[in-house]
Amino acid sequence: MLNGLTDDQIEELASYSRTSFAERGDLIWLNGNTVSFFGVVGTGFVKMTRTTPNGQEVTTEIMGPGQVFGLLGVIDGSGCPQTAKAVCSAWYLKVPKSAILPIYQENVILKEHLVRRTANRLRQSYDMISTLSAGKVDQRVAAVLLMLSNSYGEDTATGVMIAVPLTRQNIAEIAGTTVESTIRVMSRWQKQGLVTTEAKHISIRDPRALLLAVQGGTSV
Repeated sequence: MLNGLTDDQIEELASYSRTSFAERGDLIWLNGNTVSFFGVVGTGFVKMTRTTPNGQEVTTEIMGPGQVFGLLGVIDGSGCPQTAKAVCSAWYLKVPKSAILPIYQENVILKEHLVRRTANRLRQSYDMISTLSAGKVDQRVAAVLLMLSNSYGEDTATGVMIAVPLTRQNIAEIAGTTVESTIRVMSRWQKQGLVTTEAKHISIRDPRALLLAVQGGTSV
């Protein structure tokens, strides 16, 4: 998102920014709040959530190391349309609104990146809400792994490795299910050769099978 900034603009933002820490489950802001900063994740994960009419909290996005969250709400002044919550212990950078607005006004590339990303994330969020609010446990866990592989996937000889460490607790929190259910699903997939885990790094050996699970085309 910030790749279009010049070195001088990045240094200026850095001079005004401060790191902040959130424990697992901590709220960073609530849906609709007007915030004075946007965040850049350093370590851990931050999930963006919406509450359905029946009161269910549904994850719409997961922001991990290097990803920006809350920028649109800062730019347009309408507040964040989603709740931001730490999935696990996380460090993130707070970049103040007062520092980004002058840069945004004069940087065409940043504007283009924001519009493009907002459109892409809107489509992804609809898919995530549909799957995580109504899908079975298999579908929800598969959707989380595929979403993370899109952002952090690295091609290897045996599949696609998610290049950020993940615990079963992290996956369960994102998918809106229990750790026990997540362990059962992941263990079954490992026995079937669909995924492997090494040092908390998950590799998807058969992305197509997981995609079919999300779409409800098969029970893996």
